[in-house]
Amino acid sequence: MKPSIIYLCMKKVIVNALISGLLISCAPPSRLAQVLAQAGENQAELVKVLEYYRRNPSDNLKYRAACFLIENMPGKYSKSDKPFKDFEALFDEWLSMKTAYFFIKSEISDSLTVAHQLTVAHQLTSQQKKLYDIHHIKASYLIRNIDCSFEVWKSMPWGKDIPFDVFCEEILPYRTATEPLENWRDIILEQYRPLYDSLRTGNANIITACIKIYEAMGEQWDGINQMSSLLPTTSYSMIHKLRTGPCVERVRYGIYVMRAFGIPANWDYTPQWPFRSLGHSWASVRTEDGKYVPFIPTELKPGEPHKPDHRMAKAFRHTYSANQQSLVSISKSTDIPIIFRNVYMRDVSSLTFSAANIIIQPDNIFDARQDYIYLTVFDNKSWVPVQWAKKEYPIVFADMGKNIVYMPAYYQNQTAYSCGAPFIFTNRAELQWLKPDTIHKQSLRLTRKHPFLANWHVKMAGGQFQAANRSDFSDAIILHTVKRDPDFYYCNVPVNNAASCRYYRYVSPPGGNGHLAELEFYEGTDTIRARGKMIGMTGAKKEHPTRTIDKVFDGDVLTFYDSAHPDSAWVGMDFGRPARITKIRYLPRNDDNIIVPGQLYELFYWGYGGWVSLGQQTAADYVLYYGNAPLNALFLLRNLTRGEEERIFTYENGEQVWW
Repeated sequence: MKPSIIYLCMKKVIVNALISGLLISCAPPSRLAQVLAQAGENQAELVKVLEYYRRNPSDNLKYRAACFLIENMPGKYSKSDKPFKDFEALFDEWLSMKTAYFFIKSEISDSLTVAHQLTVAHQLTSQQKKLYDIHHIKASYLIRNIDCSFEVWKSMPWGKDIPFDVFCEEILPYRTATEPLENWRDIILEQYRPLYDSLRTGNANIITACIKIYEAMGEQWDGINQMSSLLPTTSYSMIHKLRTGPCVERVRYGIYVMRAFGIPANWDYTPQWPFRSLGHSWASVRTEDGKYVPFIPTELKPGEPHKPDHRMAKAFRHTYSANQQSLVSISKSTDIPIIFRNVYMRDVSSLTFSAANIIIQPDNIFDARQDYIYLTVFDNKSWVPVQWAKKEYPIVFADMGKNIVYMPAYYQNQTAYSCGAPFIFTNRAELQWLKPDTIHKQSLRLTRKHPFLANWHVKMAGGQFQAANRSDFSDAIILHTVKRDPDFYYCNVPVNNAASCRYYRYVSPPGGNGHLAELEFYEGTDTIRARGKMIGMTGAKKEHPTRTIDKVFDGDVLTFYDSAHPDSAWVGMDFGRPARITKIRYLPRNDDNIIVPGQLYELFYWGYGGWVSLGQQTAADYVLYYGNAPLNALFLLRNLTRGEEERIFTYENGEQVWW
């Protein structure tokens, strides 16, 4: 039987009366009233939560917590959980045959079918309608979340040191992103019950507790693989089950668990590294003294240094509460950079690294056509905004990272335009402007287009090239030992051994994992490349199963061998006959950002608002020379033949200095 019109009218009157009463005791009332008005048919569910706690004076804090959750609920959503369940089933199937996908040909078609199904599911999920919390969340769910949060806050020994406002922002929230909702607190405490009981009855501080929780979470994580990129934003249960994906999934995983234990935890991030492409996310926990300690589940233990050699321009935090001082809140324009269109974020740079204000005088700004000016950093292709300030002279950009190149810009039609010369913000918090002197010139000697960001080459020092006539190399002759870290170029090793041998190989040193990009053997005149059967220690790392021994002979300088065996991994050739090898040519694992003979390059410097070409050159060697470059300029070298990575640099004392 349908509800009568009289019943519906009475229900509406009762709900409105409850709202009127509730608004009297919840600040600010206008914010809560607006949210309840937006809730539509779900308004009664939200009012039910408020009324549940308002009736009991002893629940005053819980009532305030309920107000906090509801007031900041707009914009938060998930999607229909059916595609997520489909994903979970498909991922289970794919994970079970992942090894077969790479190594057993008979199973490839089945795995490709699952991969295709995952792709289709991903497309369907991305098209799912958003289910906004204010329209769909249930009172029972919010009440359970609030009660569980208060229980751990009050029962843990460190709870007395956590202020209520910190509790609301860093323990109480029921979601971390746009995941399907579940009672994850109950699930986690059941999974970790012995540890929870131990910490609850002990006297551990937050850091000690975090380390124990971190260790209990285990080290298993599959990193980014070809299928994890298809995952939607998943629930805690699915993350825990699959244990795969990028750093943001690890971060969310850690936040769930820490908050379930009553430990204040946050999702912090830098939107763009100032010295390379991409950004980075990490979790942080608040200690009893109000400091924040970074950690990443399965990767960075709480208390350990977090990327100490990585310069950071800005650090932000995803928040549950709306930041009324955010750019999107105060700007009258909708044409602002995408990273600042989020009201649920706040600047935590000063809590993360040694920051300082950048002050720019009006004579260093031109073409500033907008109300706001941005500081940008270079992301290998373009300038990306990382901070904003109102155009009030002098312009003050708060809490900026040091030893970084920035460029002032204005933003229009979703594009950043230069409105000032780039500058180095030095370690002494001074501005060193990079305004090119085109009257006075300098000569440049260039060896790379991008800095080398890893130390892969050190894994070859101590490695050996050997020859033998027995397949087990029991009669091995050492032809050459890599005495030092090799360069990132092809290395030629003359072989003076007069004997002819059937088997030749490279053996990596302890901890070397066989790292090698290319390996070639020559016989006779040193120009005839010997051909044979590939041999070696099979088995690549689980997280990178395609980095097998065949990559050493595929002619692709960006692929390489990465053995699952760190010590004495080897790869070589069986020539099927005695062969007198006269030269070995090899290439360490590298990024192919060196100057390559025969490839076309173009050098630029940053002029008045854009890049100015200094001409193109086809490399004749592993070095390029330019003799007409301006002083005090910012440069960029592009490979027009191939490659993607390129990086800005200055030229000082005869060397490229990367920024």
